[in-house]
Amino acid sequence: MSSKPVPLSVRLRACLRALDPLRLVPGPRPFVEWRCARRLDRLARRMQHMQARIASMRDHLLGEGAPPRPDADGSLRRMLVGLRGELSQMRCDLALWYAEECGGESGERLAMALARLNRIAVDTHAAAQRLEAELEAER
Repeated sequence: MSSKPVPLSVRLRACLRALDPLRLVPGPRPFVEWRCARRLDRLARRMQHMQARIASMRDHLLGEGAPPRPDADGSLRRMLVGLRGELSQMRCDLALWYAEECGGESGERLAMALARLNRIAVDTHAAAQRLEAELEAER
């Protein structure tokens, strides 16, 4: 097993491929959308945990008793830039999938899951950008 983390965009593409209505067991559209919404909700929960880890890292690096020069080599800032890129790519992939596979129309449950995931992705992107800026200011 590799210790290298799988990028979010790769996970999302795999999730979206699994959500392809042609690959799912045939069923009524509400059931298919419900399954898609559940998968998107799980992805949103993982993203919320990532946002919480960013906040915890920020408190550790910039709070009381922080190291004198946090991220002196810039590796954390580079990782945050990569994360922001992955989040942007994920949002683009999600919008493209919604337009192509759903035709821009969906039921209420799937629309809520998509909106929630998009909102969390934007918040996580902002948290990463904020931490990156604060680390750059400490430099």
